[in-house]
This record gives sequence, C-alpha cells and structure tokens, in this order.
Amino acid sequence: MMTSLKFKLSLLMIALICGIGRGSDCIAAQVQSESNSWELNASQLQAVGLHLPSYMPTITDLHNYQKNLPVHQELDIEWAPRTGYDHTVPREQVDEGSLKHDFQLIGRKQHVKGGAFTNNLTLGDLEVIAVAITMGGEVRGFASGPSLLMRGEAIAVGDHMPEPRDYIGWKGAFHVSLPEDPQIAKISLLLVHPDKDKFRLEQVGTVDLTTLVAPK
Repeated sequence: MMTSLKFKLSLLMIALICGIGRGSDCIAAQVQSESNSWELNASQLQAVGLHLPSYMPTITDLHNYQKNLPVHQELDIEWAPRTGYDHTVPREQVDEGSLKHDFQLIGRKQHVKGGAFTNNLTLGDLEVIAVAITMGGEVRGFASGPSLLMRGEAIAVGDHMPEPRDYIGWKGAFHVSLPEDPQIAKISLLLVHPDKDKFRLEQVGTVDLTTLVAPK
C-alpha cells in the first residue's frame, strides 16, 4: 500500500514539474528512460530539443506506427566527419568537441511500398540516429545509421595480445528508411555518446527536405 502511494505521489510530482498540459508526455518519457537506459527514449530526444507527438508518447509507439505505414521513403546520406585528417584516426587522438560533421543528401526515393524499416531501439557508441522532424521539432520517425567507430585488428606480440584499437572513420554513405509523411521537413542527425551507465545524444547535423532536391 505504501509503495503504491509513493509511486502515485511521484507521478503527481512529475506532472506538476512538467506542467499540467504536458504531464502525461513527461511521465511516459520518465518511465521509458528509467527502464532501459541503453535504448533510445523520449527523454533523450527532449534533451536535444525534440519531442514526440502527444498521441505517441514513447519510442515504442513511434516504432510501431512507422513500421505499419502503407508507404515510406528511403534516403541515402553522405557523412563526412571532419577530424582534421583525410584518413582513419585512432579514437584517442580525436577530442569529442573537435569533431565537425558534413551531411549531404545524395539519394531519395519516395512513396516506396511498405512500412519504414527501423532496425532496433538499442543505441551504440558513436552511432548516428536519423530523426525525421517537423519544422517545430516534433519527431515523426527515426532510423539507426552506422557508427563512426572502426575496430582495428589486434596483432599479438609474443605471448601478449593487446586490446584492439578503435578508429574513427573518415567518410561514407548510409541508407535509412523513414515514414512518408507530409509533415516531415527536416532530418536531424544525432550522434550517440556513452555517459557512464547510459547514453546521451548530440545534435551534429540537419538535412532540410523542404529546400534540397536530391538526385533520383
């Protein structure tokens, strides 16, 4: 009885802090973020200024929505992380704040039959997440992209086997599937960073779909 009362009081406090109008959205984000910290969740998106629709308050809701759509769009995006080198670089030589990112839409197919393929919700170290948003920052879809990290091969020296080194890639393209939704105006590119026992997101680029015409 006491545990149930404490839980109800906690939900009430969250609603009061977030505001009555958005209390339910914030509660949903809170519950999801506390359950699986290694998965993409609403609170991580809120931390970078994005929000889910009120009628789809969790990433699971959004995932189910986009995979069941009758049509989707497919995008090819070129990603050039500028490390200051024209080749792969050991991770320890690149400070997090020094990375700059160039993104370019190089291909787009619209009205493709079937729902948008989303991979899974699990986040990876230095992985990019493509998030389809409206002009107001409402999230209408998402897809997992590649990771910046490349694992080097460890070479044994005598009886000693060193740990493999991680390298940061130089340039490449990736493919994502997103909902065919007229409200989508931009693709926000988010980079995943490990933060102790959880992950945080960094907004590193934007592709504006309202002004940019991609090759067929």
